Amino acid sequence: MNRRDALITTGSMLVSASLGALACGGNNAVAQNTPKAPPAPPPAGGHAHHHGGDPALFDAAQACLAKGEACIAHCLAMFASGDVSMGGCAKAVHEMHGVMQSLATAAASGSKHLPALAKVAMEFCKDCEAECKKHADKHAACKECLDACTRTIAACQKVAG
Repeated sequence: MNRRDALITTGSMLVSASLGALACGGNNAVAQNTPKAPPAPPPAGGHAHHHGGDPALFDAAQACLAKGEACIAHCLAMFASGDVSMGGCAKAVHEMHGVMQSLATAAASGSKHLPALAKVAMEFCKDCEAECKKHADKHAACKECLDACTRTIAACQKVAG
């Protein structure tokens, strides 16, 4: 690993830790370094729909979360190298990411608020999709995030009506 790679990796880790601390309200930042309990076993059958949820929307939101994380990591690496051209993309993905966490939870549980949340989530995905479209021909992470947002918009439309 050369010095540049080490700096990029360290910078990305610091940003991730800072974002995690902010998400915890800043009070539990140390707790992030403690071992976590093993994840709870999946519900009977392992699918969200056994509890009144929407498995298609849940899966779409989870894909957005995963592809969004990869896109944000790519943007951070670009920032670390001095290229800030991905600023709009990073902002849109960051905003979309927070909403997708809520959408996945609501879809898994079959929340009565799911149709309203799907309408809102669709707008965040449209913003993210538009920003990623600007870079999709140059960056695979943007293309994959764009595709995940497109699928989530379609799933949201079915739920939102």
